[in-house]
Amino acid sequence: MLSSLPFDDGVGNKEREEAVGCVPPGCGSCVAVMVASAREMALVTNVCDYEELAKQKLPKMVFDFYAAGAEDQWTLRENSEAFSRILFQPRVLVDVSCINMSTSVLGYNISMPIMIAPTALHKLAHPEGELATARAAATAETIMTLSSGSSCSIEEVNLAGPGIRFFQLSIYKDRNLVQQLIQRAEKAGYKAIVLTVDAPWLGRREADVKNRFTLPQNVMLKTFEGMDQGKIDKTNGSGLAAYIASQIDRSFSWKDIKWLQTVTSLPVLVKGIITAQDTRIAIECGAAGIIMSNHGGRQLDYLPATISCLEEVVREANGRVPVFIDGGFRRGTDVFKALALGASGVFIGRPVLFSLAVDGEVGVRKVLQMLSDELELTMALSGCTSLSEITRKHVLTDSDRIRRSRGKSIKNPQFLLPVQEYKKGTSTDKIPEPWPLLLSKEEMALVTNVCEYEELAKQKLPKMVYDFYAAGAEDQWTLRENSEAFSRILFQPRVLVDVSCIDMSTSILGYNISMPIMIAPTALHKLAHPEGRFIWNAGELATARAAAAAKTIMTLSSWSSCSIEEVNLAGPGIRFFQLSIYKDRNLVQQLIQRAEKAGYKAIVLTVDAPWLGRREADVKNRFTLPRNVMLKTFEGLDQGKIDKTNGSGLAAYVASQIDRSFSWKDIKWLQTVTSLPVLVKGIITAQDTRIAIECGVAGIIMSNHGGRQLDYLPATISCLEEVVREANGRVPVFIDSGFRRGTDVFKALALGASGVFIGRPVLFSLAVDGEAGVRNALRMLRDELEITMALSGCTSVKEITRGHVVTESDRIRLLRSKQHQRRRRRRRGQKHQKGKTSALPAIARSLKMVVLQPDPFLSELTSMYERSTEKGSVWVTMKRSSMKCQARLKKMVAKGEAVELRCLVRATDGKKNICTSLSAKEYLKFQASYATVLKAHMHALKKRERKDKKKAAEVEKIPEKAPKKQKKAPSSKKSAGSKS
Repeated sequence: MLSSLPFDDGVGNKEREEAVGCVPPGCGSCVAVMVASAREMALVTNVCDYEELAKQKLPKMVFDFYAAGAEDQWTLRENSEAFSRILFQPRVLVDVSCINMSTSVLGYNISMPIMIAPTALHKLAHPEGELATARAAATAETIMTLSSGSSCSIEEVNLAGPGIRFFQLSIYKDRNLVQQLIQRAEKAGYKAIVLTVDAPWLGRREADVKNRFTLPQNVMLKTFEGMDQGKIDKTNGSGLAAYIASQIDRSFSWKDIKWLQTVTSLPVLVKGIITAQDTRIAIECGAAGIIMSNHGGRQLDYLPATISCLEEVVREANGRVPVFIDGGFRRGTDVFKALALGASGVFIGRPVLFSLAVDGEVGVRKVLQMLSDELELTMALSGCTSLSEITRKHVLTDSDRIRRSRGKSIKNPQFLLPVQEYKKGTSTDKIPEPWPLLLSKEEMALVTNVCEYEELAKQKLPKMVYDFYAAGAEDQWTLRENSEAFSRILFQPRVLVDVSCIDMSTSILGYNISMPIMIAPTALHKLAHPEGRFIWNAGELATARAAAAAKTIMTLSSWSSCSIEEVNLAGPGIRFFQLSIYKDRNLVQQLIQRAEKAGYKAIVLTVDAPWLGRREADVKNRFTLPRNVMLKTFEGLDQGKIDKTNGSGLAAYVASQIDRSFSWKDIKWLQTVTSLPVLVKGIITAQDTRIAIECGVAGIIMSNHGGRQLDYLPATISCLEEVVREANGRVPVFIDSGFRRGTDVFKALALGASGVFIGRPVLFSLAVDGEAGVRNALRMLRDELEITMALSGCTSVKEITRGHVVTESDRIRLLRSKQHQRRRRRRRGQKHQKGKTSALPAIARSLKMVVLQPDPFLSELTSMYERSTEKGSVWVTMKRSSMKCQARLKKMVAKGEAVELRCLVRATDGKKNICTSLSAKEYLKFQASYATVLKAHMHALKKRERKDKKKAAEVEKIPEKAPKKQKKAPSSKKSAGSKS
């Protein structure tokens, strides 16, 4: 894994490397020092972890060559951050037992739409260089693109084994070299040419200039093999970049594409396009496909992220050629978003280099496998079983949110999980029972909100247990957004309302509870509050008693550490039972029967977890259950098969029990085996809401699983109005995820929710202070909701309305309305100034018309009638309009409705339609008089018109006769007659 990197610029190797900070002390001139142990390598859970390890391992000069971008590196960062502004709209209850990710690229079948982009000089990362990358790509059954800046030759890579490979080409001044490269690629069996078009000049990569990047003696550009590479300037900036730049033909343009097509029979993919204009030209020039790229932010800085331009390019291509994309892809979720926006496939670059540097061919294989697994999981959780099922409707972009007036784009930076140090002492077999209390009773009394319980729980619980409760999926964007979204919803309180008595009670499915705050289903409460001296007060038992004391509902998870019957014995209370559908349908029926027998009031069916989300904290901690905690749902099954050696064995075991084929049609089966009402939990879209109601569910619980399933889902509170609007009062809509304050609860109620469920606050308060902690958490939320209602002028839950809150969409609509009003006022002011000296038309004066929009037509009635004689009668048009208004009025009067309307009168002057209006009071007067007045007025106008024409003819009598004398009509007729 180690290779030397000697330099030949007259400076000692060790001195050079120490000068630029490349090598740790005592490591001589080694390219890399292995810093990750086998255990740490096993804890690598995403491709970003490889970048952190590569940064530790590679010399600074080499890492910067791979990782840095141009100038300020804004585009480099934006390539990744842009993905965080694209959210998912998943579909639930789809049979996802079989996922097919295979696709075809230029007629060649590959296992997944993830391919390897052309990147230079792999031997700087690993001694085997491009050979290791080629073998990894072949193993993954995907495409590798070999760079013309490679450190292995075309033929050497071909000898690495069979595989589908493309060859990346830049156009050099020496066209013979270009032809030779193409011929060698064709002879070696490469399937396509990838033409880079965005690098006629090399971008200014300041890190390379500072490091004075040059090649070591044992690494060379095989593309230029046989040429004099000794001319590379090693004394001023990045000599390698300057040398390559000197070889590129900067005069190459679109017209030269034809030349390229004459020297190769291979299809040509054009790489480096991000605009619709260039897409159109490329297709006209005969390109076989487009690879959207901004060169990984290494060329022109402040280019937009490629994902932000994808729809524009796909729209222009219009299916004529496939559109591929690279730039910033670090997750399977990123790949899914690109496919949903129209891409035919994705290329990755830096992740391959970093994984190659850390672990060679094995590292590249693992990166491709991780991205494949993440894409597969994303497809499953989005309800897609093949790539063809991924559509534009599965994602929500900034432009969508603007069109829907749902607020400004969310621009949170992407959160990359660092490589965490593996801490000893987290073995699950050494968990203390119970956890030691950290605070005295006096200190506990100082806890003022539920968020403080989370801080205390973090100190108290073992890291593995805390992470199991607190962590989210992948980048944890949704986990953070669930809480942050509430800060964008503001209040509009009412004052001077009698709020001496506040009633927060409500009814859920016919059961009365003290407040619209209930306990969501959460797993394994005994991890937070294990059995100690009092078995009767452990885990879910303590939670159940706290819920009963607060007179609210508790939902028991099917992953509970206490059985259905044990929780029922904790005392009276209203309880629901959460259910996942397992492969063993007999087990499902048994659970339902036990819940019914124990007096549970409803079934909460989880529909957003056919696959378990990728919770990387659990994988790194290798989460498994301690010996004194077990899944009571699976009691009697062999839980000894839970894998404790590879990642989160518990998650893998439970995932293996879930029926991934369960779909909407199976809801009917569920309803046949239970008489309890079924609430569907995990819906965040209007489409699924509509289907759920059609299937006869008793209610909707909106949830994104607390950010633990599919990352980059929108916050549930952001989707609430859409779901409530679709439900339209047919079923109640509840919501969970991110609720930490009574103000959050009020906002949800104002947006249409019938109630709120809380999860993590219960777990953290249970961990800190057992049953008393849960009681206190519920009391604090209740008190906060009560004071919010009082300060908003609401004395009961029913009085909380949509008018009590302002969302981002409201602010945008208000802003647009104000802008529209300002424009209307400006237009009115201009028209008022123009018509200020004009007299009010006689017809308008006689009818006392209310002119809503003063128009030159009304001020110049005479000229209007003159023009109207050419294209129809204005009077007839007005009469028809009044007849329509009259018919409408009669219908309204017949129904006994109170009529307050304005009669809209439309007229035309032959060029445009003119609208004016009459008040309801003037309607009958207008109806009686308009015909007589208008006819008389028209008659007077026509009479005046005839007089004016007669006078004009008399004035111009002499000029008119002169041209008639010039026409010799009689002579022409005679001549015509003589000819005949």
